[in-house]
Formats: sequence, C-alpha cells, structure tokens
Amino acid sequence: MPFTIVSADSRQIFRGFDIGTDKVSLAVRTALPHLGLDVATADQPYTLFDWLSAVRAGLSGATGIGIVVGGTGLYQRGLLRGYLPGGARPTDPAVRKDLEEEISAAGRAPLEARLAALNPAAAHAVSAASSRRLIRALEIATLGGDPTVEDGTPWPAQTRMLLLDQPNHAAHRTTLAERIDRQFDGGLIDEAIALAADLPVETPALSGIGYREALQLARGEIDDSRARAETLSRTWAYARRQRTWYRAEPITAMLEAGSSTLAAELLVQGGAGLAAAGEQHAIHVRVGAQRDAGVAAAVDQVQHAFR
Repeated sequence: MPFTIVSADSRQIFRGFDIGTDKVSLAVRTALPHLGLDVATADQPYTLFDWLSAVRAGLSGATGIGIVVGGTGLYQRGLLRGYLPGGARPTDPAVRKDLEEEISAAGRAPLEARLAALNPAAAHAVSAASSRRLIRALEIATLGGDPTVEDGTPWPAQTRMLLLDQPNHAAHRTTLAERIDRQFDGGLIDEAIALAADLPVETPALSGIGYREALQLARGEIDDSRARAETLSRTWAYARRQRTWYRAEPITAMLEAGSSTLAAELLVQGGAGLAAAGEQHAIHVRVGAQRDAGVAAAVDQVQHAFR
C-alpha cells in the first residue's frame, strides 16, 4: 500500500532551517517524498491555512495511508477537524509588527488583557501558549476575526492519532540534551549565521529554539555551554507545552519513544488498523520535541508491510 508522508512542523516549512529543526535528510526525501517541507522562505508570511491548503491539495490525489508527523499540534488539529480557511482569520503584517514591538517592550500582560476583552475564549486558549500565538490571536481579533473559529468539515476518512512520548522525564531531558549537542556540533552555528545573513533581523524564525542561542553565541554574547543550556531549557519548556496540548486531542494510542518494539507497535496501532478498509486514511504521529530516531525505522517497516 502506498504512503504519503506529511511534515506537521511549523519550522520545517522554511527553506534552510535544517539542522536546528532536525529536518529529514535529502537522501530520505528523495527515496520517500514528504509534503510540508521547504515550502516557504522565513521572511514571507506562511499561515496555518497556507499549510492546510497545500497539504489538502497534496493528499487529495494520493492513495493509501497518509502519515502526518510532527509536533505542531494546531496543524494536526486543523487537518483533522477542518479549520475554516477564509476571512474569519484575517492577517495584516503592519498590525502584527506593532504587536510584536509592543510585547517586546511591555511583555504579554497588555496583549492578554486586550485579547480577553475582544475574545475571552481565544484569550483562554492561548493563555499558556507561545508569544507568537498570542500575537496572532490578537491580530485576528483586532482585525475583526475570530481566532477560535473552525468549520465543520473534518478529515473525511478514518484516522488514528498516535502519541510518541517518553514517560520517563529524566530520560527525555537527557535525550534532548544529546540532540542539542549533535545540532551544535553538527553545524547549527554556521547554519544560523548563513540564514541571518540572508534574512531581515526581525524574522521570527531566527528567534526559534536553537537559532537564537546559536546567533548569540556567534556574536559573543554568551558562551557555548550557556547556549546549549538555554536551548535545552527552551526545548524542555516546549515539550511540556506539547504534553499539555495533546491531552485535549483524540489520541488512539501512546507509544514510548526509544522502545525496542516501537516499529512493531506503530505497525499494529497505525498501519494495520487502517489497511483493512482500503481507502485514503491519515495516521497522525506526534513527535515534536522528542523526535525519536526509531520513527524512521517504524515508518519503513509499515511501508514494507503494505507493499
């Protein structure tokens, strides 16, 4: 049975952001094409709805199983539930820039208060989210839209949402630290410098986890150990937010990252359970901050099982 792989990662959409996002290699992508990678430049607006439109178009002519992998939960939720891709979520770069400047100068509190006055439900939804999501929600509300709106057209076929996580938090943190060391030792600083040379200084992706610290290190503002420690701290905070997010999602099964039986479990919980119906399906596997190397082997085993 054929497969379509989709990346649900809001940083991997950008060309050139490879090492710091653990983007799958070109060799793997040549053998097994992926949707959702390298589809935009980081200095151009690319919204959730741009991603949804591209992915829906890519999947519309596909057959077999779609495997949607990544840690941007809003992308997955939008694909599963069918978010409204129209004027209910307007955008204005000038409004967003003003909000970005305001949050830099005054912090979150004034923006949170304004959003609560405009749309209490949206304010509650982003209360524990990143500043970027708060800014986007307030931008929409300021322009008269509704940040919480979604339409009623969910994904039209059977789906299974598999949660890949590491229940041993100490082991998880160690794994993250090892990954960060590989990134810094594997060229992250040079990648960040090259990207910063080509992009406006205010480009949001340059402040992403790892990239901000790599640039600070390159400018001599922090030393190597602090750069790695701060990257780990931000990554761990993001992983905790992901765990909170996915508690509200319709998880079919939880798979333990690093397990020696991960590939077999993915085959049983995901592919085998969907193969019988013989129609277009989607398996959503949340990887996010964990990014387990075993997923590649697991996907490969599922692929071979249905050939």
